[in-house]
Amino acid sequence: MRKLAMSMLASVAFVSAGHVMADADASIEYRQSIYKAVKWHMDPLGAMARGDKAFDADAALHHARQVAALSYMPLEGFGEGTQGGGAKPEIWNNFEQFSAGMERFQEHAAELVAAAEKGELQALRPAVGQLGQTCRACHDNFRERQ
Repeated sequence: MRKLAMSMLASVAFVSAGHVMADADASIEYRQSIYKAVKWHMDPLGAMARGDKAFDADAALHHARQVAALSYMPLEGFGEGTQGGGAKPEIWNNFEQFSAGMERFQEHAAELVAAAEKGELQALRPAVGQLGQTCRACHDNFRERQ
């Protein structure tokens, strides 16, 4: 009887560990997908700000709004036990600092929308630059170089 109980306990532990791993993999995929979508929308904004692409006020506003909406999504993909996927362990060791960086991302994304609403490249450029600096700071502190 004892062998059966130990065998069952080991099976439950193995299945539970597999479930946690599946959740971690799904969390990593979730957050990476969001960041890819952010990049999708930031690339044309950056190109407009640099002058590599003609300024289009409607497109700028669309992309800015999408970045702002996406800015609220990634944090839930960084739960306990979801390490990996290019994320440094410092995220979980300094989660308060990481969360503050995510709040700055949200704030600067909102400022990007406000700038895009003006419909002028001169207003958009500094907002794109500020958001880019915010992203870069977080990458420097919390993302493995790839």
